[in-house]
Amino acid sequence: MPGMNRSRLGVVALIAAAFATVPQGAASAADIPDCAWDLKVSPDTVNVFYPDSAAAYWVLPFTVEEGLRIKLSGRYPDSRYASIQVYKEGGGLFESNGVPSGLTDHRIQPDAGSANPWQQQASPGGRFTVTVSPDTAPGQVNTLPLAPPGTPAGSPGNIVYRVYLPAGGDFDQVPLPDVTFERDGVAQPVPTCESGQTAVAGAGQARGDAATSAVAARPAAERAAPAFARPDLDDRPVGGFPNADSAYLYADVTPPVADRVLVVRGKAPRSVQGPHPAPWPSAGKDVRYWSMCTNLTLPPFQVVRNLLPDGTSDYGCRADDQTGLDSGGHYSYVVGREAQRQAIEQVPGVTFLPFSADRPAATHRIILRNMVADPGFAQAVQNVPPGGDPASAAAVMGDYYPVAKVCSLAALSARGPAAC
Repeated sequence: MPGMNRSRLGVVALIAAAFATVPQGAASAADIPDCAWDLKVSPDTVNVFYPDSAAAYWVLPFTVEEGLRIKLSGRYPDSRYASIQVYKEGGGLFESNGVPSGLTDHRIQPDAGSANPWQQQASPGGRFTVTVSPDTAPGQVNTLPLAPPGTPAGSPGNIVYRVYLPAGGDFDQVPLPDVTFERDGVAQPVPTCESGQTAVAGAGQARGDAATSAVAARPAAERAAPAFARPDLDDRPVGGFPNADSAYLYADVTPPVADRVLVVRGKAPRSVQGPHPAPWPSAGKDVRYWSMCTNLTLPPFQVVRNLLPDGTSDYGCRADDQTGLDSGGHYSYVVGREAQRQAIEQVPGVTFLPFSADRPAATHRIILRNMVADPGFAQAVQNVPPGGDPASAAAVMGDYYPVAKVCSLAALSARGPAAC
């Protein structure tokens, strides 16, 4: 891969190995990357592992070595959410000595003289320092484990810096943490990559051969409404870099044919609004953030991104503040083709979600996210037992459980989503 520095090469090798799309051994993570945060995952850059279009995910690869410590010195961003999480080989979360491998924004303690705007009313920009260490212990401040116990030297790992809903929607203005690798008492600063915030050509959009005629040819059995369930993410051979602060409901569906659409209805959790930090927990709020997204089920596990005639993109995610609610706090998503969007959006009280325009016959995975749930919110997805049982999800979530039905666009337009 000419022109690609070693930090990006290591993560691309991990992704490629997970998908088996390049020969094994084509690349490996270096001891210390040439620069930090070179790989930015998002629908517009590297569209993998079901990214939410309200977020960006910067990746820092490393190689496990005895005595290695990695220090991250950063500023609290002006955004609704941020976190730092460490992933073992294969993209899974872990614990070491009782210490989990993730820190949520409101748990990141500030440096002396600074304030954390998720802990108290304060302006963003205060400083913090987080250490990724091989010898963590409960009670240590701002310390994350480097790798699971027993991980051999030479194993790859990754640190992911997540940011959701930055002020002004501009991820280029998010300050990335400064990185220092320390070994045997010797500190080596790693400069931030100049290309860490730029797009990778061709990485944001999957193309497919499926034609609209193939959609019409599918048998009726493939078009049944799906049921949502919480997957067991620990049971997968590839971890997929899940967010420790999020829980997910999945429902797989083949897009319905002709004038039919998929209607998904449920009660919305009360969420923090706006793109700025606010102290958490927050009175009267159930979650920090929630969204519903349409994705493609085959590798590289992309969120839908449709290129529109005016040159803009329609992403397969609708964040909480992009979702219409009725007077009772219920949402009604209508998932359909871009050609149906105008008619769908004329129906009062509904929010349009797109199927893929390039792969209209492909199986889609609809994902409901609940992120940073309040412990008192009993109906959160976080409280649903994993394992893929829709009945258990519905029992825990009650009115908050998303119910999907296939409906004709004509019926939807005439009688509204409640009639479907």
